[in-house]
Amino acid sequence: MYVGCDNTNAESRAETVHTIMSTTEGEDPIDSLLNQAAAHALKNRYDETFTNFIYNFPNDKLTSCNEVLNDKHNLIHVSSTGDDDSSVQRGMYAKCEIEAGTMLVTSRPIVVHWDAEDQDDDEDDEDDEVGSEEEESDGAESTDQKKADATVAKWSKGKSKQKASIEMAALLKRNKKDYEDLPEGFNLYNDDDNSTDGKLKADDSADSDDSADSDDDDSSSNSIQGATGSTRNGILVLRTIEKIKQDKSLWTNTLSKLYPRSIDSALNLPSWFCSDVTIGMEIEQQFKSLSEVFKDKVCNEISTRLPLIIRYNVLSIETCSELFVYPDVSNGGMANLAGTGLYGPEISYFNHSCTPNISRYCIGDVMFFVTNRDVKKGDELCFSYIEHEFLGESADKRTALLDMDFELKDDDNGDDEEGERPSKKQKKEDDDNVEEEEYYPRIDSEMQSEFMATPPNQRLEHINELLSEKVDPLQEFKSDRYQLHILKAITLEQLGRSNKNRGDKKLGLENALEEWVKAIGFATKTFPPLDETTISLHVQAALCASVNSHGDWQKLAMKTKGLRVGDFARARHHANKAIEMHDALFGGGTYRFKKRYLEDLFNSPKVRSQQSEAQMLFTLRDIFGITDDMWEEE
Repeated sequence: MYVGCDNTNAESRAETVHTIMSTTEGEDPIDSLLNQAAAHALKNRYDETFTNFIYNFPNDKLTSCNEVLNDKHNLIHVSSTGDDDSSVQRGMYAKCEIEAGTMLVTSRPIVVHWDAEDQDDDEDDEDDEVGSEEEESDGAESTDQKKADATVAKWSKGKSKQKASIEMAALLKRNKKDYEDLPEGFNLYNDDDNSTDGKLKADDSADSDDSADSDDDDSSSNSIQGATGSTRNGILVLRTIEKIKQDKSLWTNTLSKLYPRSIDSALNLPSWFCSDVTIGMEIEQQFKSLSEVFKDKVCNEISTRLPLIIRYNVLSIETCSELFVYPDVSNGGMANLAGTGLYGPEISYFNHSCTPNISRYCIGDVMFFVTNRDVKKGDELCFSYIEHEFLGESADKRTALLDMDFELKDDDNGDDEEGERPSKKQKKEDDDNVEEEEYYPRIDSEMQSEFMATPPNQRLEHINELLSEKVDPLQEFKSDRYQLHILKAITLEQLGRSNKNRGDKKLGLENALEEWVKAIGFATKTFPPLDETTISLHVQAALCASVNSHGDWQKLAMKTKGLRVGDFARARHHANKAIEMHDALFGGGTYRFKKRYLEDLFNSPKVRSQQSEAQMLFTLRDIFGITDDMWEEE
């Protein structure tokens, strides 16, 4: 989701919010995490070199790996299917009936890589690109224009790869290429040319029937074309090796339990090697150094399995990503706290389903798994590996978005009530003689950014054209219309700000509200019963309906041509739904809701641009129930 906010008084607002959200002694650990995240986001915002995101959370509140593996958890247990190690699949099941909103697992990563750690490298790359542009130019254009052109060129290059905007895109969206560009005799992990124990060689890969799938997209000058491992995952491999050397039991008791769980199963998967040559060489040396800790057989197993363990088990880490302000770091969004982490079996044993009964969310590096609907005893507990907005698509489209080594199968449009539970070892069979074209959503995050950079009137015209356009069913994504309704709502709110539209009944907040309602309708039908994005949509609908909803302001608005009149009853209805769902999913009542949604409530364009400070406080108090005492330190 995207929202455009102005930067007026952004710095002072951030400082105020930081003060409001300061950590207090004896505070609930989850509320304390939110405080710490807000502080880290604020510090990184003004000092991008700060990436030391350390979060304090009580160990006794965490779910241990042994607790799950040794069947000591009160609510869930691990069960396995399959006859041998190569076909066995593990999953989490309910020991008893579990109510919606029940916290099942709380975990911290074994290793983590923060996106902010890449900022310096990205800035260097941009400087290099701009510098090369300047050398080739005749000096007629300004430096700012050259930088803009270089940025656009870089954006266009990335956009052409048609990446899908899905939750695990950083991990799972992979380019399919051959290994033909590798140097002859290339062997990443072993100097012995006769070794075939899962080691990648140029002659082996060239004859392979399977195409190479990269777990991320690296385009640095130091990268290898066709590599299957991203730089990010390469760094995670190095950090994991270092931890294994410090504590042998980490491999024996935890990492070895993760998929792929044997060398044989690892060899059935696409081979892995890092796209960054320097990191790849360092990984090779670190694997060799494991001989100081383990016997050769174990070292070989680790070097074969560990990169694939990271590839298939890492998860994205995002704090409050459902907020509309999330990507707008300058106005309090926490996109600068995003990262990737490797978690243990207590999390990795949860399988995928397109009708998930659990959801995951993060605050800092702490990940929580909570039921999003009532669960019966014996039911498997699954979450969705793809964004919930894609759960209503056909099986073929969801398989393409998932982009892993198994295939989803169900009824025509994915309406099976039981959902599917694909095996992680069920490899997709490709017919070499038939090339099936894969389609991806058009309204992805890049397209949304492009829309928001367009003037509102022009943007609205384009959105209406797309909404009325007939699309080939094979290419159509239901989620595209959902995203267009959101973009239209934001655009209508912007166009309803001034008296310029006083004679146009198609613009303004009352029409924007209907677009929010359509988006909520899609979410209610497609998403799980308890979903953080649905909560966020209700918040936006409440804010939209709250403008000029107070009796006195209604009278004033009606006398002033062009000002829109809100609807207090509808605003309160959506606010109640948001707070009710939030409490069921995240707990903490209205107080925690205030902590999570404060930035959206303060920085929303419909609030900041159309309401006075008094009206904003009215909205918070009478519509969202955020009372004066909630602003005081507890």
